[in-house]
Amino acid sequence: MEVHHHGHHHEGKKNWKAYFWEFLMLFLAVFCGFLAEYKLEHTIEDQKGEQFIHSIYQDLKIDNSQLKALIPKFKEKDKELGEMLEKIKNITPENGANGIYKYIHIVANYPDFVYTDRTIQQLKNSGGLRLITNNEVSDKIIKYDAYVKVLDIHITEEITDQIHVVRQLNAKIFDMRCCPLLGENVSSDRINYPVPGKLLTNDQKVVVEYYNNVLEMKRNYNIQLQILEKLLNENNKLQVFLKNKYDL
Repeated sequence: MEVHHHGHHHEGKKNWKAYFWEFLMLFLAVFCGFLAEYKLEHTIEDQKGEQFIHSIYQDLKIDNSQLKALIPKFKEKDKELGEMLEKIKNITPENGANGIYKYIHIVANYPDFVYTDRTIQQLKNSGGLRLITNNEVSDKIIKYDAYVKVLDIHITEEITDQIHVVRQLNAKIFDMRCCPLLGENVSSDRINYPVPGKLLTNDQKVVVEYYNNVLEMKRNYNIQLQILEKLLNENNKLQVFLKNKYDL
């Protein structure tokens, strides 16, 4: 009886080099995938950053147009307040109000600057400033935003309180019965102001107090004008900088 021996097929064992190359190829595949994902994320962030820059640039143009319209109005207001102060100096019982009724609204009202901050607020609230990786760019944007805050602070701390004082004095010295349209939402040129008009009082102490407060109001509006002019200058510089930097 013949005995058959079944042969055993022995596969060759992998040596350390084979394992090393398998590991290296797997590592490289994972690493390259990581690099590709990292690069994609940064590309997307760079694109978002440039979109924000474009949006800020558009906001700056809106602010620029508004500032160019406001500055002449404040210059005109300064001229009119100068005229009013000269008239107040000559108020006497004989001269009556000396024609100062037409200046009532000029003292206590002013054109306001409405900051176009939609983009900068979005950047702040979402932490998006990190997307603007160029420090010089982000610093200039923050600097411009700070100038606008100076304007807001001046309005809050100086102008608003002074207007309240002037309006109280208006109620003490002007007889508003002369001009019923003052209670309506109409333009000043539609109101027939009395000339010279009569005041509720000719007490020189009250008149001088009014003069002093109108003078202070004129000073505050002048400061406001200077801030607006400086803000316009910063706006122009930032627009030019961004335009050159990003080829806008």
